[in-house]
Amino acid sequence: MRAVRRVNHELYIDTDAPTPSAVKGQALIRATHVLIGDADLGVAQGEIDYNGVLGHQFVGVVEACDDSSWVGKRVVGQVDIADPASELARRGLGAHDPQRAILGLRDRDGCLAERFTLETRNLVEVPESIKDEQAALTFSLARAIHAGQVAHIEGRPFVSVLGDGLIGLLCAQVMTRKNASVRLLSNRQDPLEICAKWGIKHRRLDQVGRRGDQDVVIETTGTAESFDDAIRMARPLGTVVLAGHPVPSSNGSIPINHALIADKEIRVVGARSGSLSEGIRAMMSGGIDLSGLVSKRFRFEDSIGALRAAQDPANLGVLVVMD
Repeated sequence: MRAVRRVNHELYIDTDAPTPSAVKGQALIRATHVLIGDADLGVAQGEIDYNGVLGHQFVGVVEACDDSSWVGKRVVGQVDIADPASELARRGLGAHDPQRAILGLRDRDGCLAERFTLETRNLVEVPESIKDEQAALTFSLARAIHAGQVAHIEGRPFVSVLGDGLIGLLCAQVMTRKNASVRLLSNRQDPLEICAKWGIKHRRLDQVGRRGDQDVVIETTGTAESFDDAIRMARPLGTVVLAGHPVPSSNGSIPINHALIADKEIRVVGARSGSLSEGIRAMMSGGIDLSGLVSKRFRFEDSIGALRAAQDPANLGVLVVMD
């Protein structure tokens, strides 16, 4: 079996990887499409300490399972794999269990392979009306929906979304559906053009002041520089949502402005991942426009090229087509 693997700082396509077998409670899945995410880049670039098969955002078909009702179904899957008997899992917080495995990121080989396994309790069936390329975006859409939920939107607040990547664009679209006055801030033209197509307000970040007048600021870049901007943009008693994968600062260390957070009594909350079922329902509703969000497509044999392409901010969604 072929699989994209990282071992001891080396990234390569393993052409002799063992084909996994599903044990009780697991499904053997043939991935059809894999979306390259920020965390995958973190592994590829050595920022995340993980040795194994990469990939965590997928749509695939169940080939084998002890529960025959799953066989043949097209699925996506939650990436956090916790022991259902753990204390946090029993409280419904398995996704935050420090001992959990994470598909393609911690203690479990990922989906950037011809076959992989995942627990059936993590699977969500994809309806026939949703195309594979759309389904591959489920995880990202679920993250954007979750970011909107933790922001606790009331009335018609002023919302700024910082970041012009896939998550930023989806957050802007999701927040607009919540009756918020939303603007996406970016210094790149392509994302601003997508917002124009969607009818979402957009501005160049370098042309926007930090007047402290935004009810909610959703930060999706994961950089210290952008977090500092978010704190300065938020109004007193406002909310800053951290929805980006953390990345090293390009300008050295920028300290967190604790004094400003405390003085303005800003609520800072994290948003890491959401419900895939809610992502599927949002797609089914027809209210989410996913067109134009996949900008590059690669065959599986060029997966390393896909990982390189995903490092370019100009590429929104980079998709590996497995078949």
